[in-house]
Amino acid sequence: MKKKRGGPLNSYHIDNIKENYHIDDNIRDIKTSAAQPQIKDRENKAVKQWLADRLRNKLHSASILSMQTHTPIILYRKDIEETENAVEEEISYLTGKHVVQLMYSYGGYIPSTFHSIEIFTLDKFAKWVVQEQHKDLLLQCIDNLEIK
Repeated sequence: MKKKRGGPLNSYHIDNIKENYHIDDNIRDIKTSAAQPQIKDRENKAVKQWLADRLRNKLHSASILSMQTHTPIILYRKDIEETENAVEEEISYLTGKHVVQLMYSYGGYIPSTFHSIEIFTLDKFAKWVVQEQHKDLLLQCIDNLEIK
């Protein structure tokens, strides 16, 4: 290679450095953006685990109270459909070491009926409420357990 006076060498271009710099920025952005969902998933999992543990502890304390008093503790009531005379609602209550969740219709001209009845252990109920994204039910449960 010959160097001409005042002219740059052909093998060295400032444009190549800038292009490499931009490529490196793009690679770094791709790496950080790919890591972001993993960090958020890990954080969400930790928060959900903490919420489930907190609810499980409150349920365990309330279950001891329920067994001593021989009365169920209502965790939440949620109206599904309501007309002037009839109501269909979802009720969940704690009795002993189990949580009973039922869909119940009553009032007006319809006979009282149970549409579904589900029975959970304390651990399974805590996991179900937290993992199924039932935020309003979770808050109602914690509020009702705080009172007891």
